[in-house]
Amino acid sequence: AQLVKYPYFVRRTRFQSLPVYRDIKNGNTRKLTLVRRIEGDLEALRSDLIQALGANTQIAVKKTSQQLVIKGDCKRSVQEWLTKKGF
Repeated sequence: AQLVKYPYFVRRTRFQSLPVYRDIKNGNTRKLTLVRRIEGDLEALRSDLIQALGANTQIAVKKTSQQLVIKGDCKRSVQEWLTKKGF
């Protein structure tokens, strides 16, 4: 197994699950996916996620809380992608 060093790290929760959450707003009309507990370069993670999920994916960076907010419900695909990367 090759150890790969990324400029970012997504730390698991204390229950060993990935910190990817589904957020529903505006009475079930606005679905968001949140990625929390990110350490390091948020922009690098954002660009890697855009490559993985598709070029038309809208991802906002919240620098103060170290989170990524992805428009749409893509929790499962983000979790699969993070697991494949080794987080």
